[in-house]
Amino acid sequence: MGYTRRYLMKGALRQIWRYKLRSTLVICCAALGVAGATSAVNYASGGRQQILEQIQRLGTNLVIVSAEQSRNVAGRARTGTIVTTLREPDYIALRREITGLSRSSALVSANLRLKAGYLSKASPVIGVEPDFFPIKYWNLDEGSFFGTDAVKRSARVALLGYQLARDLFEANSPVGERLFINRVPFEVIGVLAERGQGLGVTNEDQQIYVPLTAAMRRLLNRDYYNSILFELDDFDQMDRAELEIAALLRVRHRISAARPDDFKVQSQKELINTQIASADRLGFLVRWIGFSALVVSGLGILAIAWIAVRDRTNEIGTRRALGATTPDIFFQFTFEATFLASIGVATGFVLGWLVSRLIADWTGMPFVFDLANATFAAGVAFVLNLLFVSWPALRAAHLDPIRALKHE
Repeated sequence: MGYTRRYLMKGALRQIWRYKLRSTLVICCAALGVAGATSAVNYASGGRQQILEQIQRLGTNLVIVSAEQSRNVAGRARTGTIVTTLREPDYIALRREITGLSRSSALVSANLRLKAGYLSKASPVIGVEPDFFPIKYWNLDEGSFFGTDAVKRSARVALLGYQLARDLFEANSPVGERLFINRVPFEVIGVLAERGQGLGVTNEDQQIYVPLTAAMRRLLNRDYYNSILFELDDFDQMDRAELEIAALLRVRHRISAARPDDFKVQSQKELINTQIASADRLGFLVRWIGFSALVVSGLGILAIAWIAVRDRTNEIGTRRALGATTPDIFFQFTFEATFLASIGVATGFVLGWLVSRLIADWTGMPFVFDLANATFAAGVAFVLNLLFVSWPALRAAHLDPIRALKHE
């Protein structure tokens, strides 16, 4: 006559408490598997989010038109020639003719000497229009942006990169302070939010931004642009916009098919697709690593349960002699391992959150806790553990009672 399920569960709990080390090992195996899988996936998700944030800083629906000198003249390479191929009439024509543009900003740049108080350093000075900052999704740390009126007046105002502000003014607020750029006085009206190192080679936190016309007339004395940024309404229209911009500039610059372009049109589309594809491949590999961790933890539980069956052979024979049936033995061993594995899975779920937080703080990456992935990992771990413990439980249930009693 078989035992009741309640009696079997009480017996299983007594065995769990009696063999504390074995129980602890089962919990640790399950917890480490879930925590490892969860934190690995969260780390990959954090890396993907960081890449997306860096791409957003560059501008997502962005087409960049850069001045580029022709490669050669009469078969000889040009060297030392100033590139002056992008001018205001080109900019006006592009804004008028190209459809689907939402915002734009011409850009000039040069490396100039800055002086604030007793401190001086050379830094990139960038002349831009007000739309440059929304295009780059760039916010302020303090102060205010300059507007279109400042561009019209060629106002001598400046926005400092976060690190540049610390280098020149240290811990003091630079807003309202005077700054000299090549001996021309400018008023600091704001400090841009810290960006950190992006996908490009330049550190935007070390740059200073002034109104476009102020840079061209008061600092550089030039009438041409280094580049022009165009933001489109629709990401899917970037290829079309590239072709239209290139065609219009070829007509305006009277470039024949036999001559190379004196400009370069680029979009972020290829970079975005490449970076996202790389992040997705990394995420796929990390998920396989996480699944492997769950399998390894399940194998650890299998080994512990298998050894437990061998060590408890006499106990199994005694229970069978006292009336325990094959289903009773199977239920008891399965319940013991599943109960401990369930505690381990829940512990691993919490531990995965803590490890993900520690990794994010240590690496400086965004903290991401993907609840759906964590829940899926916990579910997979539970199913795998249940499958793995079923094998030792079946072995225990099918032991011959006579041989079990004689086992030493």
